Amino acid sequence: MVGLLLKLRWLAALIVIFSALHSVAFIGIGVVRGVEGYRMLFEGPPWEGAHSPGVQLARSIDAFLLSMVFFVFSIGVGTLFLTKADSPGLNAIPAWMRVHDLPELKFLIWEAILAALVVASVEGFVTEHRLDWTSLVLPLAVLALSAGLFLARRSR
Repeated sequence: MVGLLLKLRWLAALIVIFSALHSVAFIGIGVVRGVEGYRMLFEGPPWEGAHSPGVQLARSIDAFLLSMVFFVFSIGVGTLFLTKADSPGLNAIPAWMRVHDLPELKFLIWEAILAALVVASVEGFVTEHRLDWTSLVLPLAVLALSAGLFLARRSR
């Protein structure tokens, strides 16, 4: 049984590699959106709705935060499944990103996703010119996830 699990470690390495690639891809998307936002800013008005520099810059930040989620996931899975506890390479990883078990990784990713969702909800308010009850769905989801994180950390 242990032999089978050790053979499956290469799957964790594959997950780490592709998560890191996804992170780099979202950085590229964020840069492109940021450059587009600054291009619109330098061209000057008129700006309309979703075609304004502020929206493009908010979408850029959103892409960077999604990149952070994938990066945190990649580092977390790598340190959890691919390194030994006494490995000297762990000193290069910030203390807040070192995970020792799966619940720590879960909470770390939960916090990163919450940060991305907060920016996404702000982006939704910026792009929507009409506000109705459906505009509150994402902020209420962020509130519920935040309360769940608070309660889960408190009970731990």
